[in-house]
Amino acid sequence: MSILLEEEVPGVENALELFESFLQTFQSYGAEHQVFNQCAEYESKCGEQVTALHKLIQMAPQGHSKLAQAQELEQELRFERDTWRLVASLYQDRLNSEFQDSEMESEEIWSGLDDATSEDDLVRQLYDKNAIIRQAQLVVDWLEQRAADVYHDSHYSQAEFYGDAVTGWENTLHSLISKKRGISTDNAEQNLVTQMDPDAPNRDQSRRLHPLDKEDEMRLLRSVFARLRCGQLDEAQQLCFRAGQPFRAAILEGWKLFHDPNMKSRTDVANTKESPSGNPYRDIWKMMSWKECENVQLSVEERSILALLCGHLKALLPACPSWEDQLWAHLRAMIDHCVEKELRRCVNYKRQLQVLPDEYWNQQLTVESIFSTLAASRDKTLVAQGRDQYRIIQRYLIMDDVDGLLEEMSSWLSKGDSWSVHLRPHMLRLMAHLALFFRRIGRGSSDDLIGSILEAYVLQLVNLGRTDLAAVYVAQLPLPEDQIRLYAQCLVMVEEQQELCEDTERQRLLYLAHQVGLDVNAIAKQVVITLCNQGGNIQHISDASLQVATSADDERRIRSLSWLLMDPSMRSQLLIQANTLMRGYLLRRQIEAVKLTFKLIPPDTLKILSELWESRTGLTDLPTEVAAATREYLSIQAYIDALDAFQEWFTRFHHSKPKKTEASVQQQRGGASAQLSFTENLLKEQHLKQHQVEMLRWQAAVDSLTETAIDKLYNVLLFPDGGWMADSVQFEDENTPRQQQQQLLRQSCIPHAALLLCNVLTSTHRHSQCLELANVVASEQQSLYKVCSAEQLGQLTKHLRQAYVKLLDLGESP
Repeated sequence: MSILLEEEVPGVENALELFESFLQTFQSYGAEHQVFNQCAEYESKCGEQVTALHKLIQMAPQGHSKLAQAQELEQELRFERDTWRLVASLYQDRLNSEFQDSEMESEEIWSGLDDATSEDDLVRQLYDKNAIIRQAQLVVDWLEQRAADVYHDSHYSQAEFYGDAVTGWENTLHSLISKKRGISTDNAEQNLVTQMDPDAPNRDQSRRLHPLDKEDEMRLLRSVFARLRCGQLDEAQQLCFRAGQPFRAAILEGWKLFHDPNMKSRTDVANTKESPSGNPYRDIWKMMSWKECENVQLSVEERSILALLCGHLKALLPACPSWEDQLWAHLRAMIDHCVEKELRRCVNYKRQLQVLPDEYWNQQLTVESIFSTLAASRDKTLVAQGRDQYRIIQRYLIMDDVDGLLEEMSSWLSKGDSWSVHLRPHMLRLMAHLALFFRRIGRGSSDDLIGSILEAYVLQLVNLGRTDLAAVYVAQLPLPEDQIRLYAQCLVMVEEQQELCEDTERQRLLYLAHQVGLDVNAIAKQVVITLCNQGGNIQHISDASLQVATSADDERRIRSLSWLLMDPSMRSQLLIQANTLMRGYLLRRQIEAVKLTFKLIPPDTLKILSELWESRTGLTDLPTEVAAATREYLSIQAYIDALDAFQEWFTRFHHSKPKKTEASVQQQRGGASAQLSFTENLLKEQHLKQHQVEMLRWQAAVDSLTETAIDKLYNVLLFPDGGWMADSVQFEDENTPRQQQQQLLRQSCIPHAALLLCNVLTSTHRHSQCLELANVVASEQQSLYKVCSAEQLGQLTKHLRQAYVKLLDLGESP
């Protein structure tokens, strides 16, 4: 208990286990005929949590500061448990009654019945044939069970908790006996009734019961009504007996339908008699009870008890403060009216029945009119209760308006972005499983509404960290494209919620999707497309010599490509998406980001693509899209290799050249070496020789790096089959964003490579090769000059002119 109370909201974490429990139940009862076992299990799981929360609240110290939300949660789960109970009760009956003619005329209902059939038998058959009355009674039973569940928690002033009296009004009786014996009485015992029959307090209004008896009387009446509200008639009668008022128990017996089993034909030889049950003069009892309900001198409690049993709605409503109580009262009156009407039409009584007042017959109630009346009530509390989401769901269930319920629940999803305000997690769970229930039993005509509810629930599961549960519910969407979109959205949320999503987690989530039949490859592709989205317009930096740093968002985008590494069959999409990402980084001159992306692509990707395609089709030529992606990948590889080769050459050439020692410099300048000793001269000569060796080693390394840089840069300029970053095949649409980006890259990267090559050649005094570069740029075969701007051509021309002048100075032929 102390551990639970240390939680921020005690009991809430345990209640979140319901999400896993509901999924297990949904999967365990997958057959169509098990749908009501599923509902019963949902009810049971909610009930267990309600019991645990109730115990926690009861055992916690009074007024504990953290219990408010726990009490709220208990009430919410109690509503959900009761909702599942209502679903199972009503729809089991509705599905069973679809095979019967619920619209049968009452004359047909009673056809073949003789006059000797009892009231009880006739009403039973009425319930069997009339679905409206039968389902109204199911709702009444449900409301009474709800009241019984909380009765012992909310009614602490029960009469049986106050002594074990064997006689009623014992204080009044004691006072009357004392007065008869001449014993003096106090003021409280003055003006008491003079007789002890049940009608004494009502017969003479100037006299009263003893105040203590009056208090016990009110407590007893409230307890009796509470028992009747719970549907516990026998318990209410036993309560009257224990309180010493058996006449009240007899009053509660008067409404029962008469049934004499001896009126039916018997075949037994002994011809034994059985005891009849019920009230043969029920009409008289009902008429008198109705009149008593009109007696304003009776207490509200006593009138409400009689009103309940005789169908007097007006007198019953004052004792019904809540929405559930009011619904219960109206439905009881509706059923009583229908039963009475059918009995008087169809039973051939041997005597003239008492005529009930017109007000009774004017109570023409239907389920629709009852809910309209509750919604139009002047009681603001009652109206507010009716607007509660759980009660709205229950109202639609009772009215059997499945499409209306789905529309209502779907409308709740758009009332705000904050689910914590408009839709609590447990409410979303109820909505989702209700939608699945209706689809399984063939109710609800809108797949779109069911899909929107499931989507909201799945996203809520991901927000709660229940990613393991999402795939099963995503698979319930009817359209594959919706499944792909939604599960991809879930995986994007997982990637964004976690600072560093591990490959094992990605593998697990995709495996869960595969287990329920989702298209894993399409989902992974959609995840990467979403995470790698770089916006509508990529900022193009025309100065290719600049380099922009890699941001955290860029690193997240690059890591997202790992979703396409889970399965070799996704390598083609990996290549396409990686190329898209690298194009954007090249346009923004984020060279390090390009390199990080390139490193993520396994070196064997091109080999795997060829092997997979050949094993699948027997062809060696890759499909157009994959072939274009492969060529683009090789173009980017050539450019990265060229930049790396140039950078390595530049670093070695400009920053790693061995420096001469100070002594060597002086010696070369003709310093006074004669003044130095023999040892010093020898040391200087050794330094000079060491410097010459280092220079030779440096020059060899520079020559090697120079050749490598020249080759790598020419690989970009002389890229085969149409040139660097140019497709070798024609596409139907030649103006796609990809092709536009490729053209921009050609216009910036090719001149940049040419300028870098000029830098290498001029710095290493390879002036004749500079002029060869001029021929390459001007060649019509490559048409490199066409992608160079006037400014870029001007820079190239400047370098070439300097090389030409150098050649002339050296006396060499250009």
